[in-house]
Amino acid sequence: MRAIIAIVALCSVLVIGCSDKEKEEALQKQVSQATTDRESVQKLLSERDLYLEGVMKEINEIYTDLEKARTKEGTLTQRAQGVEAKQVNLDSRKQLLDNIQDIGTALKDNRKKITDLRARVKSLGMKIAGLDTLILNLQNTLVEREQAIAQLQGRVQGLEVTVAEKTATIVEKDNQLNEQKRRMNTVFYIIGSRAELKKKGIITDEGGFLWGLLGSTTVMSSVADPAEFTALDKTKDHTIHIDGKIAEILPHRKTELFATSKPDEKGSDLNILEPEKFWRDQYLVVVLD
Repeated sequence: MRAIIAIVALCSVLVIGCSDKEKEEALQKQVSQATTDRESVQKLLSERDLYLEGVMKEINEIYTDLEKARTKEGTLTQRAQGVEAKQVNLDSRKQLLDNIQDIGTALKDNRKKITDLRARVKSLGMKIAGLDTLILNLQNTLVEREQAIAQLQGRVQGLEVTVAEKTATIVEKDNQLNEQKRRMNTVFYIIGSRAELKKKGIITDEGGFLWGLLGSTTVMSSVADPAEFTALDKTKDHTIHIDGKIAEILPHRKTELFATSKPDEKGSDLNILEPEKFWRDQYLVVVLD
């Protein structure tokens, strides 16, 4: 009987021992799983933090680029206003358009960055408070810059018409001024014997008596044909070569305004000493001996 009791007691101890071991193993599995889960969560949190850090860095970089674009746009707008306010040229317009093109290229790059950023955030598979709002604001800022730079580009392109109009006006005014100067500086002279000049109607005798045979004065005719005269620029041509000996010049000038060289076989020169005073009369007739 005692032997049976001992056997039963031993079996009970063995059963209890087995049950505790199973519980311990199950508990160890739970602890191990909890540790694995905790490490997995920590890894995910670490990855998320790194991901968000990268995203925020990109957002800040894009904001910085857009701010640079805004600053450059303001500078170009002032330059465009300055170009419009003064004489413009095609080089100024081309330079402005090149600068605008550079900004436009930068904005296109930023648009691609924002598109990639939105895709990355969407692929994260979770909602992060404020992140979508940040990206939306970034998108709106980009759109504003794109619209502003497009308007500026159109404005500068319109300068081509302004350039053409102002250039044409300037050329026209320059031509008018040059023509006025040319007319003002152009004077006329003719050289010939008394008989030749009278025959051409360049000179005539006035006054005197006995039908002008006595006491008459030779003057330039009021009906002289301008086509008979030679033109010159009084600001450049200060010497007139004379093939012969000068008898008289008409209309009369003060002797201190000109000088004549001594005649020789080649003729003589009429040197104009004070052009402005000498040419108060626009026409000059040189009567030869």
